[in-house]
Amino acid sequence: MSGLVAVLGSNDKERLNSFADTLRYRGPYIRKKVESPVYGMFSLDNVYPEHENRLPVVLDGYLELRDENKAYSRAAGEEKLWDLWEKEGASLFKRLEGEFALVMETPEGEFLIARDPLGVKPLYYVEQGDNLYLASEIKALLELESPINQVPPGSYMFKGGEWQQYYRSTGVKEDHSLNLEDTEVELRRHMIQSVRERMEHQDRLGVYLSGGLDSSVVACIAAELSPEPIHTFSVGVRGSQDLEYARQVADSIGSKHHEYIYDLDEMLDVLPDVIYHLESFDCAYVRSSIPNFIAGRLAREEGREVMLTGEGSDEIFAGYTYLKELESREEINREIGRFIQNLSHTGLQRVDRMNSAHGLNCRVPFLKLSLLELTFKIPLDWKLKVWEDEQVDKWILRRVFEDYLGKKVAWREKQQFDQGSGSSGMLEEVVLEQISDEQFAEASGEASVPVRNKEELYYYRIFRRFFPEKALSLVGRWAKTS
Repeated sequence: MSGLVAVLGSNDKERLNSFADTLRYRGPYIRKKVESPVYGMFSLDNVYPEHENRLPVVLDGYLELRDENKAYSRAAGEEKLWDLWEKEGASLFKRLEGEFALVMETPEGEFLIARDPLGVKPLYYVEQGDNLYLASEIKALLELESPINQVPPGSYMFKGGEWQQYYRSTGVKEDHSLNLEDTEVELRRHMIQSVRERMEHQDRLGVYLSGGLDSSVVACIAAELSPEPIHTFSVGVRGSQDLEYARQVADSIGSKHHEYIYDLDEMLDVLPDVIYHLESFDCAYVRSSIPNFIAGRLAREEGREVMLTGEGSDEIFAGYTYLKELESREEINREIGRFIQNLSHTGLQRVDRMNSAHGLNCRVPFLKLSLLELTFKIPLDWKLKVWEDEQVDKWILRRVFEDYLGKKVAWREKQQFDQGSGSSGMLEEVVLEQISDEQFAEASGEASVPVRNKEELYYYRIFRRFFPEKALSLVGRWAKTS
């Protein structure tokens, strides 16, 4: 993954270098952008830009303009941002989307900080004295005494000012006047365009392929768009369903498929690294992060630099099983809206950290804004559909891409990544052997935040080896622990 660190205020070279050293794994090359008596900024990246510039801008990620359907990354993105600012000022954010975090000194001499609409790219800050310290991960800022804050998604701020929210999700607003066939055409068009933009100018691209619906849709589109066979990656324990289904999809699209089988011992071995990089002890996210971490390691070993993932589909298409148990459509739609609001410190944090741990950049085609806004209008009955006496999740997405995937994959039952990969429950068994009911009651009572089961307590203890109490308020929590 890429990243950034910055000190805005006094010339604090020592802190700046310390931040960069802490996050060096996000990219082996640390590119100094600007250094002066009043500020310093570094961009962390695993690839040198096509060309260098001396603009006082650091862009982590890439920009898109709603009216262009084109991605601008690295130096090209920094130049585009500078040009837009000179012409439009802060009004440019009305047109801006993509996956980015950025820091720049404007031509007027003000320091601007901004983050993409959904918070795909991470950014944290500390205000201490006259300085503003920024970094892509919490751990880089722990040495500072003042509180650490997350930059709000869809917001920008001038140093010394207040956060201005330039994007606010409308939430789900079903449009029952939509025509199903027309909506399917639009959904397909937006999805293909989103994958195309995220593949643009990427030579060492890979796709995570679990064999489930979401990752298979992304892989099939990428394979169709690519002039060369794409690289796909799948991991799991021996005999897992994910590995079997992923092989079928990889064979059908002709990808260069890479597979890795791990066991319980390896899961326990990587667990501390996973929690350190994840910056969370939440039970659900640690579980799913283990196969993510191992898959990222495999992709990096095979020379990939940018990965595509199916993350975000469950949130926008009502893919979580427990939603079927809710009593009303209003309740389900509120949950979908809550998913989007919380993504930046839940699922997207997992995607970022597990890839950045290996210097990979990961992109999320399902979270293109135009696609997201279309799904907010789709009636819930087309997402959760009673079909042949069963309630089928993501019904419309399955229909739209059935011809890409084949019926067996398109209508495969939803499973969480840790379930499909075969690792769900394995760690829980280990934990139950090590923590008694009495120990859990005592330790969970002493914890500074709610620890909801023995497995989460196990992860919490590892988390506290790396992170002090002040980091606890930044840990996103999933509503379900199993």
